[in-house]
Amino acid sequence: MKKLLSKQNNFLLFCSLIWISQNLSAQTIEKYYVNMPDGLNPTLSKQNRLELLEYHKAGQGDSITNRFGNKSFLLSMDTINQLVVVKSTASSTLEMKVLNLSDNTPSIGIIRTVCGPICQSMVEFYDTAWLAIPIQFNMPKATDWLDDTNSIPENVDRQWVLNILENSFISLSFQPASGMIIAKNNSLEFIGEVDRKLIEPLMKDKPLLFLLEGRKWVQLPQKKP
Repeated sequence: MKKLLSKQNNFLLFCSLIWISQNLSAQTIEKYYVNMPDGLNPTLSKQNRLELLEYHKAGQGDSITNRFGNKSFLLSMDTINQLVVVKSTASSTLEMKVLNLSDNTPSIGIIRTVCGPICQSMVEFYDTAWLAIPIQFNMPKATDWLDDTNSIPENVDRQWVLNILENSFISLSFQPASGMIIAKNNSLEFIGEVDRKLIEPLMKDKPLLFLLEGRKWVQLPQKKP
């Protein structure tokens, strides 16, 4: 009986060690963020990124002095949804999220947003070895927010509206739980007040949502009010 119990205890200990080992070796959003190439995050060195997370976990603050002598802030660290958001400079933000492809292969999405002063984003995708991978995301344009249900008044030239909206300022963010990309149109901030009063009623004010299907981001249809 003692031998049986000893074998059972040894087996449980073995399973526990395997579980601990797997969890210790598993890559998490924290490890990906700390170990990302410096060229992808030139504002903060690897040591800076590590210290930023350690200060956060220790409850000693969410900011650190970056390479340029300015403050960088950890805005969010979501280990459940594998998302980190860092305000790298006063005018720029970096979001990183672990995404699963259709075959459950993990990939990494990075959204960089610069506000100068109107916010504009770009998005990139990498594998876990930090090699760029061809995941298709078509950046929306300001004209994608034109509301087809609202007809353009006779005193407003449609081509004039399209010309005004040629300058697109779109900011992106990851939706934590679903992993969808949320696109917000900031282009009206670029337009003068008089023109904006004419164009704003023709635009939808809701963000656009994009879902990853395979290796392509697909825009979801907007729900009708």
